[in-house]
Amino acid sequence: MKTAKVYKVRYSEGFEWLLPANQADVERLRFTGQPRADSWQPVKMKRLKVTEQGCALEPSDFPACSGGDMLIISRAASDKIGRYLEQYGELLPLICDEGDFWILNVTRLVDALDERKSRLLRASDNNAVLMIQEHVFCASKLGYADVFKLSQMVRGLIYVTDAFVELISRSKLKGVAFVQVWPPNQNESTSNSSMGVG
Repeated sequence: MKTAKVYKVRYSEGFEWLLPANQADVERLRFTGQPRADSWQPVKMKRLKVTEQGCALEPSDFPACSGGDMLIISRAASDKIGRYLEQYGELLPLICDEGDFWILNVTRLVDALDERKSRLLRASDNNAVLMIQEHVFCASKLGYADVFKLSQMVRGLIYVTDAFVELISRSKLKGVAFVQVWPPNQNESTSNSSMGVG
């Protein structure tokens, strides 16, 4: 069986953003792996289509909002891969006057990080993992999760496997890129190894 490659999500440059109309609502878009659909109140969002320098940004199927801990999808992305994503979490609706968008609450938590071999930054008081500087995964524990978060960092990054990267490529959806974190890319440094889509 082929070992899956693992990537973190990165937004493609030159594409639009989708931001909370009220900056205080950013925290409502950060999830901990627990289901939220029953109590979810949609957040009002606004599209950022132009940079501060006045340059137009391209429409995106995965508009940026924050770092790699959030994944927002457009109507086109929902139509193409929405049911697939629901295997790994909840698609929670957002409110926007200029289109239909959802944010993915990833509820698939995976305990696949080899903490002993990974290079980690830990909290001094409780030894919790604050940052992963170098990832090492236990391949046997990845299972069939193509989209997941790590049990050690439930508020942290969203990770995907090469199966998800290939799906996005086939779907012709725009505005997202992927940075391979494991296994390390042999031709260039892990931090610079990326695949853009769109």
